[in-house]
Amino acid sequence: AGGGGGGGSAAPAFAPAWSEDASSAASSSSGFPLSSPSAAGAPSVASSAAAGGGEGPSSPARGSGDGASGKRSGDGEGENAKAMHYASIISELFQGHVVSTVRCLECQRTSRTKEPVYDVSVQIPNPNELSGGPGAMGELPAAAAGRGPTWTGMLGNVTGKVKSWFYDKGVEISDCLRKFCATEPLVGKDKYDCEFCKRKTDGERRFAFKDLPEVLCIHIKRFRYDASWFNATKNSRVVTFPVSKPLDMSPFLEDPPAHPVEYRLIGVIQHIGSMGGGHYISYCQHKRKPQEWYEFDDLQVSLVSPEQVERAEPYVLFYQRMPSKGNKLDRQTFKNDHRRMQENIRRYLVSHPSAPAASSSSSGARVPPQGAGGEDPTQVAQVADEVRNHGPAVRNLYRSPPAELDMVFVSKHWYVRLTTMSQPGPLDNYEYLCPHQLLGCYSAEMAAEPFIPISRVMFQSLVQKYGGGPVISALEICPKCQRHISSYNARKQAEYDLVSKYDTKCTGDGKGWYLVDAVWVNKWKRYVRGEHVSDIADMTAPGPVSNSRLFDKNDALRNNLRLRIDYIGVNARVWWLFMHVHGGGPAICREDLDIYSAGHPLETELKLEELKLAGPTADFARRVSHRYVDECKGDMELYEQRYCIGHSDVEMADASEDSAQPAPGMAVATSAEAQNSEP
Repeated sequence: AGGGGGGGSAAPAFAPAWSEDASSAASSSSGFPLSSPSAAGAPSVASSAAAGGGEGPSSPARGSGDGASGKRSGDGEGENAKAMHYASIISELFQGHVVSTVRCLECQRTSRTKEPVYDVSVQIPNPNELSGGPGAMGELPAAAAGRGPTWTGMLGNVTGKVKSWFYDKGVEISDCLRKFCATEPLVGKDKYDCEFCKRKTDGERRFAFKDLPEVLCIHIKRFRYDASWFNATKNSRVVTFPVSKPLDMSPFLEDPPAHPVEYRLIGVIQHIGSMGGGHYISYCQHKRKPQEWYEFDDLQVSLVSPEQVERAEPYVLFYQRMPSKGNKLDRQTFKNDHRRMQENIRRYLVSHPSAPAASSSSSGARVPPQGAGGEDPTQVAQVADEVRNHGPAVRNLYRSPPAELDMVFVSKHWYVRLTTMSQPGPLDNYEYLCPHQLLGCYSAEMAAEPFIPISRVMFQSLVQKYGGGPVISALEICPKCQRHISSYNARKQAEYDLVSKYDTKCTGDGKGWYLVDAVWVNKWKRYVRGEHVSDIADMTAPGPVSNSRLFDKNDALRNNLRLRIDYIGVNARVWWLFMHVHGGGPAICREDLDIYSAGHPLETELKLEELKLAGPTADFARRVSHRYVDECKGDMELYEQRYCIGHSDVEMADASEDSAQPAPGMAVATSAEAQNSEP
């Protein structure tokens, strides 16, 4: 959280909930402007945060204003949901799950929906809700049963009302969470659309946390908008948030936990001002000195006391989940084991000067042998530098570790999760293995970078507690994947150069437009503009050209297809380049860019000279083909077995690629056109 902009509007930092739509539009109607950005957007995660909105069930964090939906979604997390959870650092840190339970008061049936959340928007309860008067908060989730009310609920009804008239002590952040999880009525305009009663009925809804995130972001809804900006107000009621005391989230969980689930405050965003103008200031706790807090006010950073932080008017609070005693012990045990392994590696390299360590001397000088009086200082310094920087000697050792070291590896990514998060999750070594169960990277430097060596005993204890795996006992690079990566990078660069050479904003040397699905074009742009890959997992080849999306189930062109949105046009040379490099189809050739215009014969005579499979260009043509790169994974021997006759330079005939047959429904789509194809 950064500092604020002085004098600005009070609301922009946390506007109502946002989301982005994925766009599949192409950036041009014809040709491939490689320097222009891709028009394909990536779908974003819709945040549940909202800066205010009207109080009540219509607020964004608590459902839509027209009542809750009666459709069940259940708890099932499909493969996409499971994959999405660890897709990014944002989801790893901020994603939790909230369960919404709605009950129809007529048929008494309930609907339960589980949704991911990245932050929680809570309302500030009024004094009546805290004292048990009209509009008092309902029951908490089942997990809170038997825990007793907070001090605010212990005030008597009458006493609480009288005290609130003269003195408002404010509310605690736990009271705001209690209001978020309390039962709320769905009546009037917010009636529940019951799927069983088949009409809108009175209902009740409440929220509970199913899974809590590593970092809990609580947004306090201080701004209220009634009809227009001019009727907007700010709720400046005091909300207390103890800095030195942990926040127990167990009362707000759907399932009662065996132990308290505690969070510690690590950051605060404060808003100073009113709706007309204001300023944002943030407070952050020092990572290694938790007693120190720092105030970030634009360019000024100041050391402040925890008491000063507690006096701030909170707008957004950031809490980090506190690790258990067992987790703290695992962290220390892991670090000690890693240090011992590093020391064992150092001793091994010092005691084996003729082993890989001898190659580590950058000057080429011979490393002197160990003297009778002890280790040679020069050699020790060189080995220490090797171990610290993952030099050639260490990398060679990692590729084939000696049995006496009993060494295995875990990823640095998982190590960071263990040392910074309360729940590191299963060991993720499998994410670094290629389909051949080796490391699918291009070089030894890349292979060693993501891993940390530990003992086999330590690894087995971690797997037993956290799960995951598998064991990686050597950082061995996969030669098959190396070949595939090399052929992929070479093909991508050659394709970029050829498209840059032959692409035009007109039909070029031909007379027909070749129309291509814009979705595939956007995939191709991301692929061809990407950096050279160094790991097999980073490959983003677009796959075969696919125009099938432009046709209906009867193989006729779909109605209302739009240029730039659904398809773009390329000239004949670029089309035949795509067919050779990626394959696919079917071909849609037109006299004009309008997909519903008259058809044009395929211009096979405009195939690129550079891609002829006979003569001096044969080797280049093979190495950029989808058969060699995508099907044979850069294995020339396999390619010759599959596609060459008697290992000669004569390519086997393949009508599906050479002719790129026109779409089967072309006659249906445009009766006047005639598509010719090479036999």
